[in-house]
Formats: sequence, structure tokens, C-alpha cells
Amino acid sequence: MKPLRIAQISDFHLTEVTYNPFRLCSKRLIGILNWLFSRKSSYSKEQVYALSPLLKSLKVDHILLGGDFTTTALPSEYKLAVDFVETLPAPWIAIPGNHDHYTLRAYYQKHFYKYLTNHREINHKTGFFNLAEQGVEAHRLEASNWWVVALDTAQATLTHSARGLFKETTEKNLKELLSLIPSDHSILLFNHYPFFQNDLHRRTLERGKDLEKIVTEDTRIKAYLHGHTHRHIIANLQPSGLPVVLDSGCCTDSKKGSWNLLTIDDHGIQIDAYFWKNGWTISRTENFAWTR
Repeated sequence: MKPLRIAQISDFHLTEVTYNPFRLCSKRLIGILNWLFSRKSSYSKEQVYALSPLLKSLKVDHILLGGDFTTTALPSEYKLAVDFVETLPAPWIAIPGNHDHYTLRAYYQKHFYKYLTNHREINHKTGFFNLAEQGVEAHRLEASNWWVVALDTAQATLTHSARGLFKETTEKNLKELLSLIPSDHSILLFNHYPFFQNDLHRRTLERGKDLEKIVTEDTRIKAYLHGHTHRHIIANLQPSGLPVVLDSGCCTDSKKGSWNLLTIDDHGIQIDAYFWKNGWTISRTENFAWTR
């Protein structure tokens, strides 16, 4: 097969400040105060707007957008996200992060999906599953034997929590969806949260161990892609019975902004890690053969 070039980008945190008291009667007040007095000086929209022309020059085939498009799930923030994705030069797949389901209203009314619904051609039995309703969604990449399986594990939480949840219903749906993908095909599993429980309890994925079990047992899953932590990670865990794990980091962090360019084929993967240093430059390249 022709190698596929896939951009993995996450944690945009596009922000609009509101002073409307009706919009501040929720967790959003804490988020805005945190932005004004802490995060505002640490994030740069310039880094987001520099992505599209670079991705075009790199001739990427697909773009995976790993959530946290917004800061407090305001409509005006979602409109910034829409303006951005409309400039992208290749087909994209978006999943929500915890900031995109920031308030109970945004979560239960599924505001994310009113703005960012993935385009799919429903020509396979996996097409029954979609992120908004079943929490899982499958995308076959062109005419290859590669699939992206996307998860929605984000939820609205209490004031100081950013926990995700791998629901039992999502687990059931994921297992059923995976059973529909041919046994000789390969999968990139795409989620906002890591499945490892190695962060503060208030930031981890509840029932992450259950997700890890699925990832371990299904050897078609060659790589697990996530964001959320703002820590760029490339880890080849195949010797331990797990896939390659990639955390793309936070693309708007002005000090350590990052994202990944994946080049994959049936034999292995090359990861070019891009970091912001007065522009996007490759800071690290890793190559791994598939061994599971």
C-alpha cells in the first residue's frame, strides 16, 4: 500500500471571554477566571493558524483532531473551531475533549456535534455507529486496510474535575464495532484521554483499565492516539503487548506546543514530532516496525 500521512493534533483551547451573567452561572465562571489569570499568557492562536498552510505543504492525507477545541464550550469558541477546520487541506476526523463538554448544558445538548460532525460515507456496516449517539465511530482510510476508530469519553464534570468516562455502553458498542472490521485490517484507536491511570485522579479516564484490556487483546490496534495531558509522548509499547502510544501534546502551548505527523504502511510507522520554535519544526523522528 501507499504510505498514508496523517496529522495528529490536539488541545487547541480556542477562547472567547464572555461577561454575560447567564452564561457564567455554571462551571464556565471558573474556566474563564482560570484563563484570564493563568492560561491566557501560555497559549497562542498563532500556532493554530500556522497549521493549515504547513499541512498543505506536507500533503497530508488525513487529519485527526483530538479534542479540547474550546475552553468553556461557548458558541463563539465553537465558531472559531469551525473557522479553523474549514481551512484544513485534507479530510479530518474530530473528537470532543472535556473542555468541549464543559458545562452540563453543552454536554447533554451535544453542542460539540452541532458544530463538528465528521463527514463519512456510509458504505459499510460499521456506519451504524456514530460518536454522538453510540460514543464510537469508524472511518476507513481511503481504499486501504487501515481504519481510525474514534471514541467520545469526555463528559461534564464538577468544578475542579476533568475526568473522562469509558461508559459500559460505550465499551459494548466499541466491542461490537470492532467485530465488524475485517480481521486482517489494522486500526488506529483515537481518544481524547489516555487509558493509563498515571495522572492526578481528577484528570484520568474512569474505567480506563477496561479500555486498556480491549487495546491489549485486539492486536489489530497498532497505535493508540490521544491528547489531554499536554505532554508530548512517543512510546513503543509493543514489547509489553500494547500498541504504539502517541500523545500529540497541546498545539497552542506557547512554550511546548506540539503535534505529530504519522506516516504509516503495513510494515510500520514513522512519527515526526513537530514543536513550536518561532514556527513549526521537526524536533524528533521515531520509526517502529509493527510487531503485534
